[in-house]
Amino acid sequence: MTDTRRQATVLKALLAVGCLAFAGALVAAYSRPATGYELSIYRSTPVGFWIGVVVAGVLGLTVAFSPPAARGIRAIGLGLVTGVALAVFALPLVRGYFFYGAGDSMTHLGWARELHAGTLSPLEFVYPGIHTTAAYLAELSGFALTDTLQFVPLVVFPIVSVVFTALCVQYLTGNRWGLPVGVAVGLLLVPINHLSIHLLAHPSSQAVLFLPLVLYLVLRFVTAPDDGSTLGTPIGIALAVVCVAMVFIHPQETLSLLLLLGGIAVVQLAATRWRPTSRIARHRPIYAHAALTFLVFATWLPQHDRPVGRIRFVASQFQQVGVTAGAESTDTQAASLAALGGSIEELFVKLFGVALLVSVIAAALMVAALLGRLDDRPTDRRALVTYLTAGLVPLGFAFLAVFAADQGDHYFRFLGFIMGPVTILGAVGIVALVGRVDGVVSRRTVAAGLVVVLTVAMAAQAAAIHPSPYYYQSNGHVTERSMAGHTVAFDHRVEDTVFMGTRSGPRRYVQTYYGRPTADRVEFPDVGVPGPVFNTNLSTAYDDDRYLGIQESNYATEVELYDGLRYTDDGFAALERRGNIYRVQDNGGFRLYLIDNGE
Repeated sequence: MTDTRRQATVLKALLAVGCLAFAGALVAAYSRPATGYELSIYRSTPVGFWIGVVVAGVLGLTVAFSPPAARGIRAIGLGLVTGVALAVFALPLVRGYFFYGAGDSMTHLGWARELHAGTLSPLEFVYPGIHTTAAYLAELSGFALTDTLQFVPLVVFPIVSVVFTALCVQYLTGNRWGLPVGVAVGLLLVPINHLSIHLLAHPSSQAVLFLPLVLYLVLRFVTAPDDGSTLGTPIGIALAVVCVAMVFIHPQETLSLLLLLGGIAVVQLAATRWRPTSRIARHRPIYAHAALTFLVFATWLPQHDRPVGRIRFVASQFQQVGVTAGAESTDTQAASLAALGGSIEELFVKLFGVALLVSVIAAALMVAALLGRLDDRPTDRRALVTYLTAGLVPLGFAFLAVFAADQGDHYFRFLGFIMGPVTILGAVGIVALVGRVDGVVSRRTVAAGLVVVLTVAMAAQAAAIHPSPYYYQSNGHVTERSMAGHTVAFDHRVEDTVFMGTRSGPRRYVQTYYGRPTADRVEFPDVGVPGPVFNTNLSTAYDDDRYLGIQESNYATEVELYDGLRYTDDGFAALERRGNIYRVQDNGGFRLYLIDNGE
């Protein structure tokens, strides 16, 4: 047997072991579905799953980066790594979660329910993209809407992000390292920051993961031979379609896209005016697509009151607050973290450590391109890197402006969008760095180094891809018993009686039950009970009757995770001791109490 055949046999054997490990991991997770609320999906998932995905992931990366691997074997290795990552992303689906996302995602479930029922038109709210897709998939497949509205953000959009990030990197590099590095770095999902960009049903997050598709078509369009047609080519039409689609996925991210396209257009215009012989001047202009996107954006947005009000509020806050915005919120969060034994620095490393590394590499590549030290092979690489660099400039200013306007954590949405092109540039920078050392050390050594670094990076990102106590967050698991309990309580409540819950109260369940538009019109008095009241004088604090809904997730979050920082163990125990507090409903996952203060 020749060395080549022996190496191929070894790689095939590694793939076989990896595929078996992956299959075993899926069986282990699927056979142990969630039976109640899980504070940490990582801790609740069987150890066999984690062993299987680690083995499969390492073997897949090893095969994908192995120098002697044939194209077909390398493709299978990349497919295995991608499957492993998707299994981790979609773990709530694999574990049989009723729904995933206890915050904004519940509101979006309410919108999707009204769409699916036909009581709401997609034209009646500002970002119908993922809701319409989930409703269509539910109708087509027969699966519940709670399943399809998990499938879309956990599977569909991550696949789009990974595939087109990898294609962008391959297009910008054109060598054997481009595709595997692009896939591996794409699987890190660097834009997910858990502050404003999540792996949940959240249109802004889905729009950010949709961006690599737009960027790939931009790169292909500007470098295609110019035949005088702007929108009439297949690539031009596809680019127009995805730019318009971005408007209906999320308008705020469309605004970010317009800033990026505007930056590219300025560079093209400047090159045409002052450097007519440059490569950029010979590229297809992006003007028509930018204009079309702006036209659809400007037509769609004013038809909806919510985004118009948001824009006005941002402008007024920017004038009133100035550049000191966010300081009080940051101080409060730092104090809470310190009380839990953590720190802002620790949280930054866990959430942004990998992103920072990718950003540093991307910055080095951008500087090299601007200084003319990056060659143009293949496909005008230096010019295309210049485009992405120029597009990041207005996005950076937008990030600073929204931060100064004190818009909560909305500036992290801009940061998430920025990390889309930064991820691509970072991967291209890694390939360029590998190209420099490829002739100095052996390819096997380079491949081994890449496998080690990328394995560590993937492990770090995977540990924080889902909310968990690892970074002081509770799981977004919504159990069927909690949903059913709220439904029964809402069906039988006395309409004028205030309905309370911990923190922000049952507002998300109200929006899911009625649907967001209907919930805004229904008179449903719901509030959050303050921690001090809950802990000390809940039975005497109110002059009228009140309902209080308690989910099993409330106790796990407040007592087990946050150690009674806001709501104490004694406060929960007192619900069973107070003479005028009655438990009127209990299904094991949701309890409803009546605080009887009426005469």
